[in-house]
Amino acid sequence: MNRDAWTSHQWSETKPRKLEIERGKSVLQHHCSRCRRDFIEDALSGERYAVYVSVFSLQRLPNHISTQWLGELCPGAPMPFDLAVRNTLDQHAK
Repeated sequence: MNRDAWTSHQWSETKPRKLEIERGKSVLQHHCSRCRRDFIEDALSGERYAVYVSVFSLQRLPNHISTQWLGELCPGAPMPFDLAVRNTLDQHAK
């Protein structure tokens, strides 16, 4: 993982939100206020993944998107591709 990429984001909270997604399995949710990308971090292993956050759930994005987002610097604003991915996921949820 590219540490510079991770620290380039402007996190909405100074302390990430802790969520229990399964009994006994906690994750930390991170949201960048500039690019609006969302990530979860496994509280035990430290593994990180890109996610789509809806009102009721977190949906893990495909591995190639996680790899891309975790490897690149914060783009500083929402990207058209990111918006297209979210819109696609919104359409499948309906």
